[in-house]
Amino acid sequence: MSLTAVASAWTRRRFIKGYSSVTSPLTNLLRNKPKALAWTPAATCAFQTIKQAFTTAPLLVHPDPELPFIVEVDASTTGVGTVLSQQQGNPRKFHPCTFFSRKLNPAEMNYDIRNRELLAIKLTLEEWRHWLEGAKHPFTILTDHKNLEYLRAANKLNPRQARWALFFTRFKFTISYCPGSKNVKADALSRLYSPDIANDDPEPILPEKLFASPLSWSEDTLPKPDARPGCPLGLQFIPRSHRTSLIHSTHASLGTGHPGIKGTLSLLQQRFWWPRMTVDQKIRSGMQGVCHV
Repeated sequence: MSLTAVASAWTRRRFIKGYSSVTSPLTNLLRNKPKALAWTPAATCAFQTIKQAFTTAPLLVHPDPELPFIVEVDASTTGVGTVLSQQQGNPRKFHPCTFFSRKLNPAEMNYDIRNRELLAIKLTLEEWRHWLEGAKHPFTILTDHKNLEYLRAANKLNPRQARWALFFTRFKFTISYCPGSKNVKADALSRLYSPDIANDDPEPILPEKLFASPLSWSEDTLPKPDARPGCPLGLQFIPRSHRTSLIHSTHASLGTGHPGIKGTLSLLQQRFWWPRMTVDQKIRSGMQGVCHV
C-alpha cells in the first residue's frame, strides 16, 4: 500500500516540494531489488509525509490565464530552480502554481553566474511555454542577479546568448531584481542537487588497520628493560632474545619500504642499541628471512 501511494505521488511530484528528498527512504527500499523489504522508521515518516501532502489543503493553485504570472528563478553551481506563481484569492495573495528544478550537466556547471541565471530563464520558458507564450498579460521574472535587468539593452552577446535572446522574443516579460534573501523558494529548488558537505578531515589513503599492527607491536610488545652499561642516552637496549624479531619488523614495516642492510641498520640505530650492533650478523640473516629481492 505504501509503495502504491508513492507511485501515485510520483505522477504529481512537481506539485510536492522536495518530493525526491521526502520519498528517498521509501525508494531506497527497492534499491538492488531486495527479496524482502526492511521497513525503517525513516520510511514510516516519509509515508506519513506523503499522506499529509495528499490530505492537506494545498498551497498550490491552478494557473488562471486571466491573471498575470510571476516567475521566480535562481541558479546554483549544480542546478536551477523556478517557481510559477499568481496573485489569487480574496484578499489577493501570492500562491505557487507549480515548481521546476533541473540538475546542470557538466558543461553547464562551467558557465559563469550570468549565463547560469540566463539558462534558468531559458529552461523555465521552455518548461512552461504552454502558459507563458501568448499570455494575456506580460509576466515578471524575478532574479537575484541584478545585471539581467539590462539583458535586452545589451550591445554585445555571445552566440549562445544571442540564440537564447531570439527565443526570448516569443514571450512578453520584464526582468526585475529580487534580493537573494527574498528569493528563497527558487534558491532552495536550485540547491536540490548540491553535493553533501564534505568532511573537513580527509579520508586516509590507506586504511588504519594497515598501521595498527606495527604500531601496537612497537609500543606494547617490545620489552623495556633497564639501561645496560654502554647504552647511549635516549636509546633502548635490546636483549639478544628480541633482536631477530625487531630486525624483521623494522625491515618489513609498511613505512620503511624494505631497505637494504645499511638502511635497516640506520633505522635501528635511531632508537635502539646493543653491543657490537654495527657488525651483528643477525641483521643480515634476519633480513634474508623476510626479503627475497
